[in-house]
Amino acid sequence: MAFLVWRNKNNFIKDEFNENFNKEFEIYLLELLKAMTVKIINNKINTNEIKDLVFKMNAELNQNINFSYSKFLPERFLNNFSSDIESHKLEVEHILPKTWQNTNFDEWNETSHLQYLEQISNKILLNKLTNIKCANNFFSLKQEKYKENHNSQEVKELGNREDKIWSKADIESRNKAIEQALKNFINK
Repeated sequence: MAFLVWRNKNNFIKDEFNENFNKEFEIYLLELLKAMTVKIINNKINTNEIKDLVFKMNAELNQNINFSYSKFLPERFLNNFSSDIESHKLEVEHILPKTWQNTNFDEWNETSHLQYLEQISNKILLNKLTNIKCANNFFSLKQEKYKENHNSQEVKELGNREDKIWSKADIESRNKAIEQALKNFINK
């Protein structure tokens, strides 16, 4: 971004901005944000990584090379993005209870519980206190705590939904929606 500003320094001095600069700045800012998002999702971001991305972008723009986030994508990222997400540093709430409870649990058994438990669509971000309150309760009990969430519309919607059961179909559907939203953002 610094190179774009430097290359257009006369516009800044004269306080004249043309449409081309605005479009170019917006395009490359979005590319930089996409590259950072990919690194964040893969848990490979720190101050040095950001500096490196910005330096590479400025160097490529200086050489008239179009900077693109796509070179930062791991090979299987768009095809199987769920397996690229590392959420071990996040405070997450498992919608499907983390601990298996050997009771009548609708369509669930211990094997299917293990299969679906760690999928990205079975997780939501909650503050620590709300996460503790949710504990290993069934979905219907967790919904009351989700309704109180002030940080995420999606969590509130989970709390307010009429269906009091969290099913395999819900997890599979949310997986597809998350993957599509990420693809839409990155391919924009």
